[in-house]
Amino acid sequence: MTLTKTNQQNKTWTLTDSNWAWYEHKLGRSHKYIARKLGRTEAAVSVNLSKTRMRLKTVPFKLDPTPVGPAEVKQIRKAIARKVTFTVGDMIIAAVGGGALGAIIAGLTL
Repeated sequence: MTLTKTNQQNKTWTLTDSNWAWYEHKLGRSHKYIARKLGRTEAAVSVNLSKTRMRLKTVPFKLDPTPVGPAEVKQIRKAIARKVTFTVGDMIIAAVGGGALGAIIAGLTL
């Protein structure tokens, strides 16, 4: 990389510049130093590092990467297909109890 770029303001960030800025940031360099080397403003460096940080974050609801065999798929489908059944007694208790109390009673009688 060249020593210093001049006047890159209002230009799109290249992947090389963005990665270099992230690398220098991880080395502990200041935003001012990175901005001077890239010909950008400190605010632009700050925004770019923030976007890079968000891009590198892991997905919060990551699926389990372990492979699932046919037996496990069968169990999962069976669990999904299982239906909850209520008897007439459960419905009467829920109607009589009403509201949250009826829901608790219905839940306890299942």
